Amino acid sequence: MNRRTVKFPFSNNRGQELAGLLDLPEGEPLFYGVFAPCFTCTKESHAAHKVCRSLTARGIAMLRFDMTGLGESEGRFAETNFSTRILDIIAACNALAAANKAPKLLIGHSISGTAALAAAARLPSLQALATLGAPSEPSHVINGLRRQNLITITGDNAEMIISGRKIVVKKQMVEDMEAHSVAEATAAFDRRLFVFHAPHDDIVPYRHAQMIYDRATCDKEFVPLHEVATHLLEKGDVDAGFIAETLSSWFDMHLRP
Repeated sequence: MNRRTVKFPFSNNRGQELAGLLDLPEGEPLFYGVFAPCFTCTKESHAAHKVCRSLTARGIAMLRFDMTGLGESEGRFAETNFSTRILDIIAACNALAAANKAPKLLIGHSISGTAALAAAARLPSLQALATLGAPSEPSHVINGLRRQNLITITGDNAEMIISGRKIVVKKQMVEDMEAHSVAEATAAFDRRLFVFHAPHDDIVPYRHAQMIYDRATCDKEFVPLHEVATHLLEKGDVDAGFIAETLSSWFDMHLRP
């Protein structure tokens, strides 16, 4: 199949350019979607690349992008927070809409799944949202780091150890994540929701998927990944193909113009 990937830069609400890649299928796409990567992941992460390419193989065009300050995007990651992540997701979807490619699908990986739940009310073109290994609340990330003594706050800075790497951010990122709740947004979401989660996820426990599912009052589906699946989908293409097939099969029956 003659698929291709083109650059798709766009601006966030602060006027900074974010780097995006638009994966296109052969021929006219069935529709467009957006993939929002995990906390410090880029558009080239295992999950972003594999899931988007698997969807493209099924005729769906997907935009994957770098959040502010990550990858090839402008800005400083240290100065971002959960609120700016929500705004970056909205900016990506609005950029597609401005190009007459309004997204019908939004996939959020890990903390970006949590942010996607908060963003969805401002994205009227969406027909389905999928969380992938998402915490039920942004505060889970900070609470988990505190329990493992992987975060140190000194003055206005916070030092985190993420997957063995030291990351220095502003203290306001921690405060914003602890203060923000998506419980009401999850309950208010009124379109199709898919909750994907690896049963043995060692970064975001499986119970968070159940909490998201239980809060949601919309048409929804809880979708466990394979037993060997990891949080970052490092095990190969099997999980990406499963996610893509699940989503594309639903759209085959429910896609609206």
